[in-house]
Amino acid sequence: MRFSVICPTYNRGAAIAATVESVVAQSVRDWELLVVSDASDDDTDRVVAECARADGRVRLIRTHRHGHPSGPRNIGLAEARGEFVAYLDHDDRWAPGHLATLARALEGERFAATGATRVNAAGDVLHVTPPLTLCWHPELQTMNAIFQPSQVAHVAGLAESVGGWRTSETGLEDWDLWLRLADAGVRCRTAAAPTVIELVDPSTRQSRVSAAHGWEVARFPDGRAARAAYRALKDTRRVEAARSALESDLRAWYAALAASGQLVIPHGWRADARELDRALREAVAAAPIGGQELWPDLAIVPRDGHVALVHLISCVTQEHADRIGTLNRRIMRHQLAMYADVLT
Repeated sequence: MRFSVICPTYNRGAAIAATVESVVAQSVRDWELLVVSDASDDDTDRVVAECARADGRVRLIRTHRHGHPSGPRNIGLAEARGEFVAYLDHDDRWAPGHLATLARALEGERFAATGATRVNAAGDVLHVTPPLTLCWHPELQTMNAIFQPSQVAHVAGLAESVGGWRTSETGLEDWDLWLRLADAGVRCRTAAAPTVIELVDPSTRQSRVSAAHGWEVARFPDGRAARAAYRALKDTRRVEAARSALESDLRAWYAALAASGQLVIPHGWRADARELDRALREAVAAAPIGGQELWPDLAIVPRDGHVALVHLISCVTQEHADRIGTLNRRIMRHQLAMYADVLT
């Protein structure tokens, strides 16, 4: 068995058949699909059982209710028999070459991911992952989730070696696992090909992730001073200066990552220094900096003895948010200089 595919599900009903069919259609044939039903109480189990009768490589595993995908994923890991483990969320699908792309990426590596096309419930394409966003480096993994579970595969036993999937009420348990892998020295190889079709739906759990943590930008003696600083930083006359500062910081950061020798460029993207620079400029030009989205994650937070301006972060732990803050203070030199100019 080459691949064990783990698909946690809850009350997906007949719609899960398309997800299962996308695995059956893979060009790589030596796989097993473990659909772990989190105590579904609709017809999901019946649909999956029918798929299993039609193809013996599909297995239905029913478990007690966890209310979170991490528990079913860990159960799937315990049942997996493959050389590699790949993940598939129950509302996503794969292109026929997805597992073949991952198999090539995993040659000599323990962790790999592909690109994705993100669609809405009507099937309209919303976004295709640009190759720049599939670059990998330990610092990039610290700063960004980078991959959804449906894009990822790893050698068997790797997730368990760093503690497996952990439950988080704030979401982003996938980012938490990828970060623990990076901290353990695991390198990720990526492929630019968008072989995953990911659903973007406001009703899904992924769309309800909250920013529960953050790093402190500045502190003030009272709320009036904090509100004045907040309004000054949100002044839309600073949009172009903010965009210029962001571009300067990103270009310097990526140059340092490339010089470190650890920057992974996705397979299929010929990114020399000029191409990387062009992609960074395009990313900054497309960044939502304007109107109310100037510093969109900035918040006023009362604390013991002072009021803080905080950059909110959607991550699992405050320790992770503190690490992001430390990196930002090193990376965001031009942006923080802009902050300091405004706050003084």
